[in-house]
Amino acid sequence: MAAQLVNGGEATLKDFRLCFSLVAPGTAVSGCRMVQQVGGYMELSPELLASLVPGGCWDFAFAYDLERHHPINGTWGPTGAYLILENEELLEVQTEPMAFPESARVTVLPPEVQEPELRLIPHPAVWQASGEVCDASSGFAWNTGAADELATALDSAEKLAARCGFPEFSKEAGVSLVVQIPEEPLVSEEYALTLTPSQITLSASGYSGVFYAAVTLQQLRLSYDGFIPCGTLRDRPRFQWRGQHLDCARHFYRVESLLRLLDLMALLKLNRFHWHLIDDEAFRLELDSFPELTERTAQRGHGCLTPGVFGSGKEPSGGTYSKADVAQVVGHAAKLGIEVMPEIEIPAHARALLQVFPEMRDPADESREVSVQGYCENTLNPAMPQTWAFLEKALPEVHSRFPLGVVHLGCDEFPPGTWAKSPAVERLKAEHGLHSTDDVQEWMMSRAASIVAESGGRPAAWEEAIRGQHDGIGHDALLFSWTGSGPGLEAARAGYDVVMCPANHIYFDMAPNSDPSQRGFNWAGFVSMKDALCWDPVPEDEPELETRILGIQGQLWSETVLEDRDCEAMLAPRILALSEGAWSSVGRKRELPEFVGATTHFRKLLERWGWNCHELI
Repeated sequence: MAAQLVNGGEATLKDFRLCFSLVAPGTAVSGCRMVQQVGGYMELSPELLASLVPGGCWDFAFAYDLERHHPINGTWGPTGAYLILENEELLEVQTEPMAFPESARVTVLPPEVQEPELRLIPHPAVWQASGEVCDASSGFAWNTGAADELATALDSAEKLAARCGFPEFSKEAGVSLVVQIPEEPLVSEEYALTLTPSQITLSASGYSGVFYAAVTLQQLRLSYDGFIPCGTLRDRPRFQWRGQHLDCARHFYRVESLLRLLDLMALLKLNRFHWHLIDDEAFRLELDSFPELTERTAQRGHGCLTPGVFGSGKEPSGGTYSKADVAQVVGHAAKLGIEVMPEIEIPAHARALLQVFPEMRDPADESREVSVQGYCENTLNPAMPQTWAFLEKALPEVHSRFPLGVVHLGCDEFPPGTWAKSPAVERLKAEHGLHSTDDVQEWMMSRAASIVAESGGRPAAWEEAIRGQHDGIGHDALLFSWTGSGPGLEAARAGYDVVMCPANHIYFDMAPNSDPSQRGFNWAGFVSMKDALCWDPVPEDEPELETRILGIQGQLWSETVLEDRDCEAMLAPRILALSEGAWSSVGRKRELPEFVGATTHFRKLLERWGWNCHELI
């Protein structure tokens, strides 16, 4: 990438260094030399230029390191730029957006749009229309009898509607809504609705069923402009795990933004929030046992343990989640039928942790591994006593904060060459009969999983945790398949419970197409609405695997997120396809034209709420 720095000031610049960040590691090409690099953060100095007079220009070029990393849209350009002057004074640099040739613009033809059978996302299990219409424009006058739990669920749905700016749910003048517990119990998330012109009957056996029924009524009310079609609707989810992940390590999201995401998930009947709290860039979760972690790693910028990666710039920025923050998020989620799973990354993606506790590495280790994100020596060493002194305190404390009880232990993107020159690991291998690096990682993950299990929780990990001579992590761990469906199917055949989150279908940090006006990556391909919808996690010829495939989960990594609301258009409208695939049964999941027709009506809800929804589908 060719670049030019123009001195727009009144003073001559001498012995300066230019600092900025990219979304992946880069290299100096011409007219400059690399002074420092940490991940995508680069510090360059002019190669021949001694000074830069007012109005003068410095022309130079840089590039991304890996062949798979090349600019496809504006988010790949430099961000957070500033100068370090000769007296160590910092000077902010204004950057202009990357320029792309007009030929790079693409025209995306909209898919065929078909009016849906029912303007509801996700599609219900059973819908039989009567041909009549119910006037719900004034809301719902509900009566639950003496069932306090059912009233609480309706109250939560009413408050959700109010937060989203939807019409008032409960009104005495509204259509009669009778809520009842059926004689034959329904499963926890199941519900039934009988809609007539004069009355709606809601049947459910507990909180979640009533809440989802109320969400359905509110969605129908808005999609049909107050006049809901009558008939019989019976609904239950296909999968028990209907998740959305958010990376809060690369970008720190305010708690208010997390609560807003949870509200969107509830509108779409998603029920698991995968909270990615820790990575190379920061340790965002405050721990009583190790308070220094967040004190020293939560902020990044000039002079911090982590420089201004991913557009952070020169000023310290970031944040951390306190116990009160966690309690607020978990409590808000519970009212929406959502449970929260935290992720603590080991053994790799641990640079921030190692900046505070370097004794978790073998001091004699000369492996010098480098991660795909450009971080050097970012992997914990399982042969170090301090590693286990940390995990044996931290993991039970993390588990205690999250009622779901599932703690995700990471285990992805192990850098090549890790532990290859660690004398301590060689001793560990000899002591425990381990032969390969996969065996060492397996031994470590199994031991970490046992800590979670002994504290009363269930361990989880990425797909790589199945590797090793003894069939992987064990301990009834839940595995997440991200590079594709294949590893997840392999794990399911081996007896593991699996959540499918293949990058080529539901990684929402992938750009939807090649137009440079988009945001995101393409290492897993472009992920369109069709890609997110038109796949099934269970092979047609292996239906028995459905007992092991607990569900699907969308992922949103935050390398290209500069502001909290940047994530909204990355999620919507593709998260609607995630909802359809996670909830609707194989026979009821809609084909693309009808589903796109349903999204056009759901957009009314998003627009009324003020959710930033992308135009392209």
